[in-house]
Amino acid sequence: MVEAHVDDPAACLTELPGRLEPTEDAFLFRLATAEGVYWVDQLDERFWRFHTDMRNADALPMLREWVGGRRDLDWMWLPSEHLRHVWPNAASRRVRTDFRGGGFVGGNAPARDMRVQLFGENAERLLDLISEIPEYSSAVSFEGVEAEIADPSFGRVREGVSRMGRFAVSGDSLELHLQFVNTVVDRYKQLVELVEAQAINWQRASEDGGGIVNGAPIVVTFSREIEDVGAFADELTSSREPFRLWGLTTVKRDVAEVEAVDLHVGQTLQMDIARRWMRIYLSAGSCGNTVARLISNLQHRFDGALSLRDPKIDVAARRPLAAGA
Repeated sequence: MVEAHVDDPAACLTELPGRLEPTEDAFLFRLATAEGVYWVDQLDERFWRFHTDMRNADALPMLREWVGGRRDLDWMWLPSEHLRHVWPNAASRRVRTDFRGGGFVGGNAPARDMRVQLFGENAERLLDLISEIPEYSSAVSFEGVEAEIADPSFGRVREGVSRMGRFAVSGDSLELHLQFVNTVVDRYKQLVELVEAQAINWQRASEDGGGIVNGAPIVVTFSREIEDVGAFADELTSSREPFRLWGLTTVKRDVAEVEAVDLHVGQTLQMDIARRWMRIYLSAGSCGNTVARLISNLQHRFDGALSLRDPKIDVAARRPLAAGA
């Protein structure tokens, strides 16, 4: 999956190495490369699907270089709960966590790094048990999951999905696989659009002056305390992957005030960071994927148990997927 902000989606694909061919479907393209063939579905003009039967080791490097070299493209950044509950009543067969505290977690933390890969039926149960231990709960985050999905009308598939929107499937039903992908993407898209709907904007009241401010900051609440808010903000805005933020920080009364630029779309945003919370101010027209990327990566580098103050956004990020959703 690739998240895109481009004026001409088809023209954007011509920058990929290989032979690009249209099909009878105006939104579907065939891209033949030296490694193999991609089928590119741009029916959703913002979230593009790249289908291939290549091995991941062959298919990913070209896309990684392409996405990383453009400011108008990004990956999906699934929150942990979107993986923890990837499909109603699905039987998980493998789960993978990769918590890397790095520059965010102090050396005295009980769990500065935690990398676990579990195989077996209901493999996530051990992580559930770890998350119930207070000193380790903040280090539990889902990097990837594999689950078996069955439907009496379609068949059975085994789906693997990572938090950056990479899917791998085996089974006897292409239709069920496509339904699975659409469900994961639609759930993520709802989160992104809710974030964008809360962006701050100024609405002029009349020609005589005055106006109304709409929207509100996105507030993230942490289950653990930030030891040094200035150092935390500097690490967050160091222009490096995966956060893709650059910024300047001023610390006042133990609150870091950040003027940042999202290197994905080149838009500005402001943040206030205190020891137990963060406020993110998006302006109208900004990309909600910025906040989704921030949430997902904070879960994997600082606090896997963080929450969001706005009830609708918190539900979109953390509620289990209901049957029929």
